[in-house]
Amino acid sequence: MEWKVKDESKCKKVIEVNVDKNAVKETYDKIFNNFKQNASIEGFRKGKAPEHMIKSRYLDSIHEEVIKEIVPSAYQNVMKELKLHVVTYPALSDVKYTTPEKDEVEFKIIVEVNPEFELADYGKLKIDVKKFNGVKEEDVEKEIKRIRQYRGTLKQVEKEKVEEGDFAEVSMSAFVDNKADASLTTDSQLIQIGAGGFLKELEDGIKGMKLGQEKDIAFVFPADYFNKRYAGKSAEFKVKVNAIKVLELPEFNDEFAKNMAGMQSADELKKALKEELEKRAQSEVRQHNTAEVLKKLADQNQFEVPEGLVQQELDNILSRYENAMKQQGISIEKMGLSKEELRSRNRKQAEENIRVMYILQKIAEKEKIEITDADVETEIRKIAADIKQDPEAMIKQAKAQDNWDALRAKLTEDKVLDKMFEISGAK
Repeated sequence: MEWKVKDESKCKKVIEVNVDKNAVKETYDKIFNNFKQNASIEGFRKGKAPEHMIKSRYLDSIHEEVIKEIVPSAYQNVMKELKLHVVTYPALSDVKYTTPEKDEVEFKIIVEVNPEFELADYGKLKIDVKKFNGVKEEDVEKEIKRIRQYRGTLKQVEKEKVEEGDFAEVSMSAFVDNKADASLTTDSQLIQIGAGGFLKELEDGIKGMKLGQEKDIAFVFPADYFNKRYAGKSAEFKVKVNAIKVLELPEFNDEFAKNMAGMQSADELKKALKEELEKRAQSEVRQHNTAEVLKKLADQNQFEVPEGLVQQELDNILSRYENAMKQQGISIEKMGLSKEELRSRNRKQAEENIRVMYILQKIAEKEKIEITDADVETEIRKIAADIKQDPEAMIKQAKAQDNWDALRAKLTEDKVLDKMFEISGAK
């Protein structure tokens, strides 16, 4: 058996394999004899039919079986000899006999491998650093108001007109480009005025309307409206105010704290809210600085990445996007987008994500950053304590479900980022 390797690109290799006559003949003879022994041909006992009749009836099937047996075995031998570290599942192509006598077999193995690249100097990495500046009292008060609103009760009131902050219960008929639109038409829609949860033009138009009043509200959807189906189109809503409601907020006191979070006092809840806001703010700072570091590293290191990994990352991006939309009760179809368009839009990001993965791996090697099993176990115990789960059970589960290496990779990435934060002044 012979083979030669061709570089089709920086990350793709094509291995042309030729299986010689001796190996093909040995396999052919074995399969032919098997067909001969089991062939049922009228006028002959099983296994006694002449060879020319076996060939006449079964030759194509015999050749197919020869291919099926030879190619997998040859493929495994070639991959074992070459010792290539492939990153996606290899593909076979152009499987065929190479002579009229069909006594040699040829095929190609297409593999993707890790890219080779020189890491750009990151010793003077500069980014737009964001710092954690603590949490202000006004931020805590806003959070208290938010949770009071969450626990608030809507009450219908007798008011002369709809005002800022009110909830208007409306029925409306929608027309887009002078055509009725069933998806925007409703008998009952609750809209809080000024909250930004609905179309601003619609909220502004409803503000000031009286109970029972009907009104036509016309506007043009923004050109960059998230739902391409409506972007840039003219709209007219025939709106009627059926009820005006206000949100009554509970008092923030010890009783509220007990009912809301099982805490002993309002002061205890307020302290807990501040701590949560601090964690959230610190997380946002890290996310900002992480994005800055990764973008800078990606810009400094331009190299080709395996297409198969890019496609896998696109699958992941689209899956996360679709799940996020589903949680909001929206499908990508309703937004006027196709999966092909979403893949095209996100391709650059997918390529960058894969490139960043390789960059961080190389930095970890250069900086001799290693995560031990003990480090992984410590992290799992920390997570278990945070979510009040049995750490031993979580450790066992992580090993059983192959989450161990994924967590190791995440911890490695975190350590590399900490090093980059130190260099860039973000730490």
